[in-house]
Amino acid sequence: MELRCPHKKHGELVDGVIEIKCSSRFCGAANGVVVIHRWDALSGERLEDRRFADPVAARQQKGARL
Repeated sequence: MELRCPHKKHGELVDGVIEIKCSSRFCGAANGVVVIHRWDALSGERLEDRRFADPVAARQQKGARL
């Protein structure tokens, strides 16, 4: 289930886990890096923080080089 207002997706509830994309530099978000925080929906305990390469940024960089 998506957690959203009319203008933006704030997070997602997946199998009892809340996933939220973070934009804070303090958490490691940067141009080309996506940070996802995950919490247990019942206890509120933070489960993990994951960092990924941003596929959109990678595509944009490839397009700029052509």
